[in-house]
Amino acid sequence: MRFFSSLFSLLAIATTSVIAQSANIGAPADMTQIAAGSDFTVMIDRPDSLTSSTEVALVIALLNCPSGSSSCLGPSANLGTVLYTGPFDPQFTTEPGTTNLPPHENFTLTVPSTFAKGNAQLGVVHVYLLGLALTHILETLNTTIVVT
Repeated sequence: MRFFSSLFSLLAIATTSVIAQSANIGAPADMTQIAAGSDFTVMIDRPDSLTSSTEVALVIALLNCPSGSSSCLGPSANLGTVLYTGPFDPQFTTEPGTTNLPPHENFTLTVPSTFAKGNAQLGVVHVYLLGLALTHILETLNTTIVVT
């Protein structure tokens, strides 16, 4: 019984460490309207943590949701049109109004001018290495925007 108690505690600590490393889509807010062909900013933030981690890559994509559908498949199933792929280097900022934000990085992207109007999924794939063992973690995030 003591073994299971110790195992449970270890799993809880490991899960908490991974959750603390998880990224979030700070902007745009859910259901933000963005015109096809226009630029918009995606802010990806990552809470500060005492656990060491190494960023590997970030992918940001846009997927048109079927009309009449209330949801899209998640980014783990289909990314759609890739708008960014590359490094992710979240940092604290000191600009006025941003000092209370977690480490983050802003990406200025463009909705393709030919992108279908309506609900679209902004999907993010985040890959990083966690801890001294460099455990590889792949997480997906998404929010819905409205392309006008």
